[in-house]
Amino acid sequence: MAITITQSPQVVTPSDNPVTWVFDSTQTTQPNFYYLIEVSIANPTTFAVVERHKVFPEFGSKAHFDASSITQRYATINNQETAQILPSIRIKIIEKYNGTTGADATSNDVLFWKARLNKKDFVNYDHTGYYLNTTSGVKFLSLEPRGTAKVKYDDRFFLSVLTNGNAVDFTINTYQSNGTLVDNVVLSGVGSGFNLMTLWSGIKTLETLNSVDFTNATYYTIEVSNGIGSSEVFRIDLDESCQYSTRSRIHWNNEIGGIDSFTFGLLTREKTNIESFGYERQFGSFDSTGAYDYDLKDGTVIDYLKQFSKELEVTSDWMLQVVQNWLSQSLYTSPIAYLEQDAELYRCKVTNTSFDKKIQETDMVFQEVVTIELESDNSINV
Repeated sequence: MAITITQSPQVVTPSDNPVTWVFDSTQTTQPNFYYLIEVSIANPTTFAVVERHKVFPEFGSKAHFDASSITQRYATINNQETAQILPSIRIKIIEKYNGTTGADATSNDVLFWKARLNKKDFVNYDHTGYYLNTTSGVKFLSLEPRGTAKVKYDDRFFLSVLTNGNAVDFTINTYQSNGTLVDNVVLSGVGSGFNLMTLWSGIKTLETLNSVDFTNATYYTIEVSNGIGSSEVFRIDLDESCQYSTRSRIHWNNEIGGIDSFTFGLLTREKTNIESFGYERQFGSFDSTGAYDYDLKDGTVIDYLKQFSKELEVTSDWMLQVVQNWLSQSLYTSPIAYLEQDAELYRCKVTNTSFDKKIQETDMVFQEVVTIELESDNSINV
């Protein structure tokens, strides 16, 4: 009797994509054979069985089990916390046949985080490109085209990275336009025991909380290492462009589980939609003396309730093709968006229902207009 696990998910895998094991048994010819799958989750450290499933052979003696319907429920979204411990999953595969229990095998542990890559990106996903362990050039969880990130002094900005639990060092360098180094600050020994690290990377935050000097700086870089691996060097430019006072900045959770940001610097228009609830009453009524009177002042078309909802229409400045392609695909397809106002983030709903990926040669210059639905409210009920 033997069970062999022939395929497993990667060591770190996105929660909402397939989390699949393939396994084989030498006992599948036994009467009434099936595999019993015990699924255990450690959230964060101690494993406990959360579900059991029957699986039958599919391809000869082989079968598979996809745990994504479970991992997507146990993963937590990246909500700007500075450090998170990721949950882990493992499965135990047990032979069942003819009323008896045969051999079993337990898989290796798999870390997962809240993310869902599109099919093309998932097929090409390699955890070593995003998991800070023993490799260099590990990517931050941002899909923003590299070299295009810009922030103003008060803007919020976030950079997240997956790590193996070792304490990490964040290195922040600020530069003048000619490449002269202004300041070098290292945040050492951060986040021991955590797997998802998020650095609040806006200028004001770095300056006030981490004493980073931005005097005469025009751009800065951020990188992270844990002694055995290191990240890419992420560049952020200081945004010195002129923008309307009604600029709007939006943050959203991208498909890879990070938080991307963009400033719509041209214009923001506020619009309120109003829905009326009323009735038409008969013309004429009894007055206080008992006489039946017709008085135009009483009216016949009456409202008893108003509902109103606020929308924002935010317009970007002209942008590069690569920025428009990233922005439209990433923002419009994300269910989690935040509007930044007065240094606070407010959850909102982006209502754009379609987008075009612009092409520089044919579309020439282009911008994006985003519609945001905010809170709704009611009037008094009369």
